[in-house]
Amino acid sequence: MLRPVEGANMIPEPLQSQPYVTAQDAPSVLALLGLDNGVLMDSVRTGVARAQDVTAFHPVTARGYTQWSETVAYLRQELVGRQWAQGDPQNSPRVFSPDGKTSIMVVGGNADTGVSVEKDPRTARRRGPATRAAVQCNGQQMLDVILELPATWTRQEPLTWVLLYHWSKDEPTVRAELSLPAAVTDDGDISRWSHRILLPPQDLTSFEVPQRPAGPQDDVDFRIVELS
Repeated sequence: MLRPVEGANMIPEPLQSQPYVTAQDAPSVLALLGLDNGVLMDSVRTGVARAQDVTAFHPVTARGYTQWSETVAYLRQELVGRQWAQGDPQNSPRVFSPDGKTSIMVVGGNADTGVSVEKDPRTARRRGPATRAAVQCNGQQMLDVILELPATWTRQEPLTWVLLYHWSKDEPTVRAELSLPAAVTDDGDISRWSHRILLPPQDLTSFEVPQRPAGPQDDVDFRIVELS
């Protein structure tokens, strides 16, 4: 069983000199985070598979939402079995490493997801305040590392990685990457990544899909209000 090494919330050494990792080199880098290709890609593939249960009678947004939520559920179930912990800060589902220094959120990405280290992908849809807070925290954590600030000065929140995935019936392959967001646009899209770990694509030609995935694939931000 793989477990995060000491200080796993910091950037793995291979990424410190090269911010991009190809699918071929991904296994060794993921191991430093206590992860592996299998659990990440199985999560994404499970999301696509479960979305096949959606019919024409479901709401139009059901397929995309189901794909996202089932990916989240599978990832959290598998990693909780490896001593990770689940949480939902600001209603954004995450999974946290055993030492609490690393977290992962699942997000749908655009067509550039997992394709090349030459072109950064973007999120498929606007992100909410939970994602903005996570990206801001990432920036603070990276600043702490670069400046080598004393431990008493550093923030305690974890670094938040994103399991970014993309799938379309026009291309019977699901692609994904585990990447560290660095910037969010005014429109709410994650537009820049400080580090990216590309994952091997999965062939989905056996799936019959009546329509292209649609609807929200991101965390849904809402407020619970007590009624009198």
